[in-house]
Amino acid sequence: MEVTIPLALLAGVVSFASPCFLPIVPAFVGQLIGAAPGSAVSKRSALGNTLSFVAGFSLVFIALWASIGLIGRSVGSATGVLRIAGGALLIVMGLQLAGLIDIGLLNRVARLPMPARSQGAGALRSGLMGLIFGAGWTPCIGPVLGGILALATVSSTSGRGIALMLAYCLGLGLPLILVALGVVRANGRLAWFTRHHVAVSMLSGGMLMLIGFLMITNLFARLAGVIPGIGI
Repeated sequence: MEVTIPLALLAGVVSFASPCFLPIVPAFVGQLIGAAPGSAVSKRSALGNTLSFVAGFSLVFIALWASIGLIGRSVGSATGVLRIAGGALLIVMGLQLAGLIDIGLLNRVARLPMPARSQGAGALRSGLMGLIFGAGWTPCIGPVLGGILALATVSSTSGRGIALMLAYCLGLGLPLILVALGVVRANGRLAWFTRHHVAVSMLSGGMLMLIGFLMITNLFARLAGVIPGIGI
């Protein structure tokens, strides 16, 4: 397995634990299962609705990557420029995530209206909520998502790019599924991330900056020739 795949998975978990998303997890789960988290509800129904939600935002993120990839393919021989630009973007996103700079646009969230819980939960409605979430919360989780988009865009093949995006979506969606099924309580074990969000953000930002540096200097390609599975 390429080392960037688990990094993308971890990036998804970091996005889930971000201060702009974790506090609203109980509300989202309540919307998905049609009841307050922890209430008696069919686990099969909760799983189906949450999977539909995850599929919805995954489609948005993968479509975003695909649209950026079209630009990448259009530059043709200028892949080196694209790689350097992607690395620079990663460093900027890392600085933002670590709290060393403040780009206001990345702190904004377009909160689109959600259907009332009383309307009932369902797979189709949950998938629509996922699409809305993917479009509305993208700026909020932008630093981490932007880093994964940059990695996926400069991947050597489309298959690797898709694998990175799917790993990221899995990292973001799996904790949500566990909460919906009642395996993890958002106000319990996950509260650790809230208490230590500064340290988590600084560590995650540092990782993004390191990867950005490796991309700019093309050290990823050199390491791939020495350590199998390092390349992107």
